[in-house]
Amino acid sequence: RLDGKPLGDIYDDLVTGVSVRWLIENQRLSPYEYYAPTAVETDDLRVQMGDYVIRDLEELMISRAIYSDVLKSWEKIAKGEKTIAYCVSVKHAKETAEMFSAAGYPAVEIDGGTPAKKRAEIMQDFRDGKITVLCNVGIISEGVSIDDVSCCLLLRPTESHALYWQQAMRCMRYQPGKTAIIVDCVGNYTRNPLPDAEVAWSLTESIRKKPKLNDEGDFVIRTCPKCFKVYKTAPICPYCGAEYPLHPREIKAHQDIELARITAEEAERVAEAKKAARREQGRAQTFEELLAIGRAKGYKNPAFWAAQVMRGRNR
Repeated sequence: RLDGKPLGDIYDDLVTGVSVRWLIENQRLSPYEYYAPTAVETDDLRVQMGDYVIRDLEELMISRAIYSDVLKSWEKIAKGEKTIAYCVSVKHAKETAEMFSAAGYPAVEIDGGTPAKKRAEIMQDFRDGKITVLCNVGIISEGVSIDDVSCCLLLRPTESHALYWQQAMRCMRYQPGKTAIIVDCVGNYTRNPLPDAEVAWSLTESIRKKPKLNDEGDFVIRTCPKCFKVYKTAPICPYCGAEYPLHPREIKAHQDIELARITAEEAERVAEAKKAARREQGRAQTFEELLAIGRAKGYKNPAFWAAQVMRGRNR
């Protein structure tokens, strides 16, 4: 559902299928490598019906001129692979196709407005290998199966788990010896569970939003700055061994956690000191004993304080 609500008010029973991990292990889907070479900040974007406003996405992807980074990343990670690029809008898809074509890679744009005959020709050319990069908008998210597609290029930020899985996994159609390549240039892995993540399906509860930071203030999933592969939090990349430099957001989270710890310890210390003072004051039975406590604590007028305590006990 676009509103994110569970389906328990419609269905009585939930039949859970096998997991993506099972499908990979049993050669129903191809294994994959996940890369996240660039980052796009979407914190300030508007959200409607559970996903980002397309107009905002188009301005984000075009105005920030990430095209060159996208091309360089694709060349480094998946050069020559049969690729489906998922774009934000028709304008974005056309400009992306033009960028790849200008760099010498056969690329074509396809969208809902492409005439049916032309669309069929483009799809056949793509199947035949005449087109290397197919830049689409809302056409190849579901119902299209091309076994030898080996790369998906994610250029559309989304918070929709369904849309993310449909797009990212389109290159995971099984072929012997194939390892699919997912190139996520918009950080969708930070908003959605990875393709083979374990998901607890429920008719009564919505899928919980994926936390970006763990309890220690580290990203739950990190991206290697050297090889761009995505992996579960670790001090070094398990693929290339590169050391992970903390992201500014992680540094701030560590500082906030440490500050909260210090604040909690100080509050506990103050509370304990107050308890100890109350115990000491309770043990003092005479005016002279209270006067000695007041003097030891450096009160401005210890005699007045001791008298007030004694008067309060005698009421």
